[in-house]
Amino acid sequence: MPAVAVLFGLAVASVVRGATPPTSGQRPLTLLALVPDGASLEPTAVVVFSLARALTLFVPLVTVVLAAGTLAGEYEAGTLRTLQTLSVSRNAVVVGKFLARSAVVGSVVAAGLGVGALATWVRFGTVDLTGYSVFLVVSVVFALVLTGITVAVSTLVTARSRAVALSLGPFLLVAFLGVDSGLSAWLRTGLLVQPYQLLVAGAHDQLAAVPRLAFRARTTMPNGTDTVEALYLTDEGAFGALLAWPVVLLTLAVRRYRRRDL
Repeated sequence: MPAVAVLFGLAVASVVRGATPPTSGQRPLTLLALVPDGASLEPTAVVVFSLARALTLFVPLVTVVLAAGTLAGEYEAGTLRTLQTLSVSRNAVVVGKFLARSAVVGSVVAAGLGVGALATWVRFGTVDLTGYSVFLVVSVVFALVLTGITVAVSTLVTARSRAVALSLGPFLLVAFLGVDSGLSAWLRTGLLVQPYQLLVAGAHDQLAAVPRLAFRARTTMPNGTDTVEALYLTDEGAFGALLAWPVVLLTLAVRRYRRRDL
């Protein structure tokens, strides 16, 4: 954990050090956009804009390293059978492991982003604590969602290597496809990246979610109603989409673990 925390903090500080706003007329290669509205860009908005893109890659790496071996590693080592000889239910084992790993991953991400706030202040001499705090909370929630998914995968398989492959592979694929504007809004909503960045867009007044802007620019249907995609371009829809993955997968994992012959 200390090594991962240090590396994550250094990665965040590196992103802050290189954070620069897009040049005039440049199209952001992300679901977020900087909207200065005639005013000069604030440093915190530029930093959050840069970090929100990088964290879609950094956070999955941190999560998989710290959580992929949660149950699969213990099963492989033979310690899981010993654990189940104690007077504790299998449900409690999975939930307890999830909560413990969530505390670890959440602490690492929060500490790393704390380093980011310090780096922002050192570089720019100012930091919007309110906006950056909102971004930090949203990013920690994103990390906990990925932790839930990773723990669920680790519960379903019996080898650490499989847990790593079946968690990290899809996470990286999601990070790549989640910003592909050629995919439908419905599909991108389920790929975790769009819901996360929709919520990040609320961290600062100068940040806007491109899908939300695109929807607002569209006209309503001939019958006067909005398209169904509007449900997926709200903060409530984004938050629900994020929570659906760990809840469903952890439920399936617990049911499978209760029937497993240790």
